[in-house]
Amino acid sequence: MLEYLKYSLKNMAQRKVRTFLTLLGIVIGVSVIVSMVSIGEGMQASVEQQLNKMGGDKIQIFTGGGPSLVQTGPPTEAVSFSEKELTAIKHITGVKQAVPELWQGTTIDYMNEKQEAMVIADTTEGIELWRKTGLLELDKGRFYRSSESGVAILGYNAAYNLFEREINIGNDLKVSGKKFRVIGILKESGDIVADKGIYLPISVARNLFNTNEISAIFVVAENEEIVLATSTRIEDLLKKLRGGKDFEIFTTIELAEQIGQITMIISFVLGGIASVSIIVGGIIVMNTMLMSVIERTKEIGIMKASGATNQIVLRIFLFESAIVGFIGGMAGIALGTIISKLIEIVGQEYLGANFMTLISKELVIGALLFSILIGSISGVYPALRASKLNPVDALRYK
Repeated sequence: MLEYLKYSLKNMAQRKVRTFLTLLGIVIGVSVIVSMVSIGEGMQASVEQQLNKMGGDKIQIFTGGGPSLVQTGPPTEAVSFSEKELTAIKHITGVKQAVPELWQGTTIDYMNEKQEAMVIADTTEGIELWRKTGLLELDKGRFYRSSESGVAILGYNAAYNLFEREINIGNDLKVSGKKFRVIGILKESGDIVADKGIYLPISVARNLFNTNEISAIFVVAENEEIVLATSTRIEDLLKKLRGGKDFEIFTTIELAEQIGQITMIISFVLGGIASVSIIVGGIIVMNTMLMSVIERTKEIGIMKASGATNQIVLRIFLFESAIVGFIGGMAGIALGTIISKLIEIVGQEYLGANFMTLISKELVIGALLFSILIGSISGVYPALRASKLNPVDALRYK
């Protein structure tokens, strides 16, 4: 085996330009696979991270549409929940806590500059719930109390990026024409809507928008073991109260399963698309090995005349193509890792802090084995052709 390795590396070194171009095909293919699949795996890891923060005892109820990992706006024309429904949910067996939330798009005015943003209104209990999960963390200032009015908390981007000038603690801004003083600024969460949100006490928001609507209800079950049974009871109750199912209810476990399936499909599709590039690289390897067989015809004849069997010649060329796949795979993984990190940096800049790419051990091993396999398969035909050369004809080749 060591002799095959030395011989293969020697032949590759003698044809530096051709070897480089051959490796380049594999390198590009593997790097594309690694970088693309890392996006899908990063999405899944990011989602799992957020769901793990929430805990398995949480149930989220939305009006007529699906959720986001933090807070997002409700679907248009969704029928909101009522206080009667909230109270009924609180009395269901297995419910430890149920908190309402109101979302309302509006215009924010700061220093005569106007921007559109989402008001996210919670009770003190709701703020405390999200604070405990780690989904809402203060960058500076403090959280409001339900009894307060004229105060607001800003998402990270609402404070630092939404307006030409940054907003700081103690600054005033207008929400739907009414003045509010900023008492807190949240850390970046990675959720686009939440980071751009304006957080108000729910009683204040209801007065501001003249509504008693509830956009979503977040429930904490007594424990994780009964969360599915509790979710079923809530669903049955709301169907009865609302005359049908015009809402969506999710447990953290169900969310993890659904989003996991989606991210798995995305990873598979990205990997499939990227695999085309390494197949092209395999074709380049095959072409190079065929050229190598033609160039080394006389050398092969000498090897056979010296006692080398067809199997030995076959192994030499197969080993050489496998080495090409291995070296190209290693270099491709390194390049793919760099590209993946660049994608992550750009993604976090434009999509939020939660965007991440992930290069797992399984991805690295899989990409390397795949590149070796492609290299080996690409070398089969050239190796067979070399092994079947007649030594007499090979020695006469010019």
